[in-house]
Amino acid sequence: MKALLLAPLLATALLTRCRAPDGCAPVSTRCAGNVAEICNGDGNWQPLADCDAVSENSNAAFTCAYVNEEGIAGHTCLPTAMDAGTADVGATEGGVL
Repeated sequence: MKALLLAPLLATALLTRCRAPDGCAPVSTRCAGNVAEICNGDGNWQPLADCDAVSENSNAAFTCAYVNEEGIAGHTCLPTAMDAGTADVGATEGGVL
């Protein structure tokens, strides 16, 4: 009986681990809608920050954008009133943290 209960869980774990890589470069970032994503070591995109959730939790509007400050570049959630000199809202992919 335990084997019947554990089999679907084991199958799910194996299938998620064996998915084909997205082909991204590890540590690169991008915006997928209003979610900042980072490429993991397996070459797959994974959520880094959900900007809608950040907005809800902070009571301020945040959007996913590319930032490059002091040698650190990548996509993250920024306040929508962020100074245009520090963020490139048009960039959608390719930042590296």
